[in-house]
Amino acid sequence: MMKIYILAAALLAAGCPGAFAEGTAGGQFLRIGVGAQASALGETGATISGAQSLFYNPAGLAEVNGTEFVFSQVKWIMDLNYSNLALAKSSGDNAYGFAVNYLSVPSIAKFDKYGNDLSESYSVGDVAVTAGFARRSDPRRTWGVNLKYISSKLESASASAVAADAGLKYDVRPGVFGLGFALQNLGTKLDYLGEGDALPLNARAGGRYIFKLENNTGDRNKQSVSVLADLNSMKGAGFYANLGSELEVSYVEGTLFALRVGYKTQSAGSLASLG
Repeated sequence: MMKIYILAAALLAAGCPGAFAEGTAGGQFLRIGVGAQASALGETGATISGAQSLFYNPAGLAEVNGTEFVFSQVKWIMDLNYSNLALAKSSGDNAYGFAVNYLSVPSIAKFDKYGNDLSESYSVGDVAVTAGFARRSDPRRTWGVNLKYISSKLESASASAVAADAGLKYDVRPGVFGLGFALQNLGTKLDYLGEGDALPLNARAGGRYIFKLENNTGDRNKQSVSVLADLNSMKGAGFYANLGSELEVSYVEGTLFALRVGYKTQSAGSLASLG
């Protein structure tokens, strides 16, 4: 257990001083929450499992059973689209994953300094391609790493960077209480025309506690309530917390009903979510 805490402290301190300071950062689309489940839970991703863990903590990839595929797309105002897909497959104690994040913006009209329409337009787009590997070291411990390629385009200028993520998960009480730790976006700068912007380096630590609910109705349904919390330190955003809670009802037929709520604090304000 002591080794887990030492490694967690190392992950949280690895980016000092940049990981814990306010400042500018490139690749801002990497800060956007991914996936319906994680987003509804306030982006509490330290203890997440399955294919979507590629976006939060690669150690969760080791908990994939068989093959798993997830896809999400969000359309915001001004026709801005954010699409994400992830594919994961287990093989014994190992698991492998592949993910893509793509942010697209419609063509933007050009104007001169006097506000006159130049009858021209330019495009903006960002993409990240990720390959992940994770392994279950023993029944309580998993670890994982990601390698990612990031590309950004603004009109005729473009920039690219490479980065890595690393994470681990530890089940303090299997099926009840677990911890997760991750370091994300540790890599090179996005270099536009000789001016480099560091990626949004993030150190994440969190936990999940599951309360099993008594079922006195005489049927075989299983009910539980999970409480999740993450603490992050991100370049360009400083310290912020993610909180979430989830009610799950599992039926005999294998179907699942889940109600999720989440809350996220940041220096610019707070956000609540429901799913």
